[in-house]
Order: sequence, then C-alpha cells, then structure tokens
Amino acid sequence: MTGKPLSLKVMNLDKEYADCLTYIDSYWNKIIQKPTRKKINHHIITIPYKFITPNDKKFNYIFYWDTFFLFKGLLGTKRDGVMKNMVNNFTYLYNEYGIIPNFNSFTSTSRSQPPFLTSMILDVYNNALYKQNSLNFVNKSIYKFTKNSFFMNWLKKVTKIAKEEYNNVWLDPQDFFHHKVPGHYLSRYGDTDLGYSLSSELESGWDFTSRFYARCNDFLPVDLNCFLYKYEKDFATFADILNEPEEKKIWEKKSKNRKREINKLMWNEKEGFFYDYGHYYKRQSDFLSLAGYIPMWVGLATQNQAKKMVKKLKFFETNFGLVITAKKSLAPIIDLNRIPKRYHPALKFIIEPKQWDYPNIWPPLEYLTVIGLLKYGFIKDAKRIMIKSINAHAKIFRKYQTFFEKINGITADKPDEFQYSTQTGFGWTNAIFYRYIQILKDIETKKNIYFENQKKPPFELSILH
Repeated sequence: MTGKPLSLKVMNLDKEYADCLTYIDSYWNKIIQKPTRKKINHHIITIPYKFITPNDKKFNYIFYWDTFFLFKGLLGTKRDGVMKNMVNNFTYLYNEYGIIPNFNSFTSTSRSQPPFLTSMILDVYNNALYKQNSLNFVNKSIYKFTKNSFFMNWLKKVTKIAKEEYNNVWLDPQDFFHHKVPGHYLSRYGDTDLGYSLSSELESGWDFTSRFYARCNDFLPVDLNCFLYKYEKDFATFADILNEPEEKKIWEKKSKNRKREINKLMWNEKEGFFYDYGHYYKRQSDFLSLAGYIPMWVGLATQNQAKKMVKKLKFFETNFGLVITAKKSLAPIIDLNRIPKRYHPALKFIIEPKQWDYPNIWPPLEYLTVIGLLKYGFIKDAKRIMIKSINAHAKIFRKYQTFFEKINGITADKPDEFQYSTQTGFGWTNAIFYRYIQILKDIETKKNIYFENQKKPPFELSILH
C-alpha cells in the first residue's frame, strides 16, 4: 500500500457521486431486457423471462456468476423484480440442459461458472423480507414468511433445482464434467473435455490467470469449494425457513465435512492464508490471490484465521482498491533467447501476466473480500477499501464517461488489452459501486449493520449486501 491513507469520514455520498449514480441508474435500462422468442443467432439459447446482460455491447448473453454481482445494484431498488426472473431463467436452463451454462449459448453447455444459484435465491428472499419489514430487518425473528405463501412455494421449487445442480453437476457422480478427483472429497473446475485445462479455467471465471499455471484442472480451488460450502450452509438455511429440521441436520453435517477438508488441504498456518491445493502433485500452491479471502465471505474462517488473513491485505491493496493477485506471485522474467524458439509460445502463455492478474482490479473479487472483512468485524479496513474503490472508479467515469469491467490498480485507469477489448458499461462494476455507496451510508449513519446477540464472528450482516 502506498501514499497517504484516505480519510474514513464519509460525507454526503449521494451528492458527491451524483454523476456516477445517475449514469448507473440510467444504464439499467440498457441491460435489463425483455425475453424474445425470435432467434437472434444460431448460438444463443432463448430464455423465458426478463433478463440482465453485463453490458449493452459485447455481451448480449446472460452470464452465471456475473448475475450475482449485478444483483448488488438491484437490491432494495425499483428494479429488484428482475432478480427473481433471473433465478427462474437459470433454473430453466438447468432443467433444459442439466447444467447452468457459463452463458446462454449452445457453445457453453459443456461448462458452468462459479456456482452462485443459492446466493441469488437468498438475495431474492432477503430483498423481499427487507421490503416487507425494512425497519425491522435487524430483528432476525422476522426471518420467515408465512409457510403457505406463494413465495414459499417458489422457494421450495428453486431450492430443489439448486440441490440437483449441486449433486449432479458439482459433485458430478457420473464424472461427466470432470469436477471430481479420485480420492478427494473436494471439487475442481472442469469441462466435458477431459484434461482440457483452458476450458476448466473458463469455468473458473478467471479467464485467464497465472494462478493456475495453465493447468487449472490440476487444482482443487479454494474459491470453488468455499462456494460449495456456502451451498451447503444455504441449504441448511432453506431447510430452517421451510421447517425441515432433519434436512437441516443433513446439510449442516455436509458443510462441516467440507470445512474440515478445506482447512486440511488449503489452510497454511505458517503463512496465515488459504491457498489452492494441487491434487496432481499433492501439494499446496503458494500463489497469493483474492480467492484466498473467500473463506471469510462464506463464513468458514475462524476468528484467529481471519486476523492472520487481514495481514495479507498489504500484498493486494493499492491507492485504488485490491488487485486480483499479488505481484510477488507472478512468474519472474525469463530470457527466452536462451531457450529454443519452439518452446517460446507455450512458455509465453504460462509466464506472461494475464487479465486476471496483478495489476488489475476486478470488482467482484474485491467485493467478496470487503464483505468478508465486514463479517469478521474489520469495518475500518473494509471502509478504507470501499472509499478507495469508489474514488478510483469515479475518476475513470469522469474521464471516459463510462465504467470499465476491470481497471488498472496502479494507475486507476483503463487496463491493458488482453483476450478481448476492455469492456465498458459495465454491469458488475456499476452494481458494486452502487452497493459500496449504500454500505458506506449504513456505516456512517451508525446503523447496526449486524444482527443482534452475535457473540463472535463470522457475524451475519443485517443490511442488504
């Protein structure tokens, strides 16, 4: 971290960032679209309900994990109804293709993306609770609707499909998507093309990154298994809401088993951080990335682990937010002139920095890290990072009159070009910028951001997040 620390005082955010917020509000009109029965092209899978795209230019599809982050800008707003539509679109895709594809194209039905279906279902549920009882949201006793309501029937239906996705895709009993590794309880990213590491990396959402050394399917990723841990915890929550105590016990046991395995293979006590586990070579990776903070977002880390993990922020934090990977983890410069030319293309692909590497800031992983910090009581750290982030993105907006999919975390400007041109718009950046503003206002107005009577972290947040 360089430069002077920013003031932690937040003043009139709506006024200070009015230009940014006005743009964000208007941009939803461009990316929330009505379904069409008309065939747009032979690749696209038509979907039955209103939907959201990441931007109005390159991306005309819905993307699985993008959508969860788009929800962050919809919670508690007049447009929040599209969230339920999107959950219904994803359950439709699962019923049709036996997988929630990377995006709604026939070309991507061989792989998924980081699984967020249960998180999106909970967003819809919590948002409905918030709107029904917004003044009492901190009182967890109102955490349930009437059992016989239409909403409860919807919850049962979509939860059933989420369980099928969990069991059939991510536990992969038929070994169709190659998500399972013999002898291991945990899962990996995969694809129907066995051994195709780049497809696995596409499924990870980090396409592409030095984190996996161009062999993604050789790793049990810490983020994926934390997302599956959250599925198990969410299923226990759904069982509690639906008054199914025996079902709740089943999922609590599953989550405890996964937590044990994650700690066994991925926690490094000496380093005080979580890392991916290389199942092929039977050793833990030492690559530092924001994926290592996902255990805090899902509430898997202990209080002592979280205290150690916060010390690693220095490897990620700049004046403008959190870079996706640590500079120290990138490959050293190699003089390729000393190596026969026939090896150059493969070596370049492995060692050259990629778009999901330092120095780029990707809002989704920064957001998950920030929420993890809040859940463990590190409000000052979370607040500092959010302020840096909104200032950086506001600076870019005022220069280019748009937000970018990712930014350069050293210059707070447009990033270098990689697999595709830098995307403008941009859905998840807009949404997270908006959500940071709302969270900062909640903190600044001294609202209790936690449910009451919680003795130790991870704390459940009583604010929309």
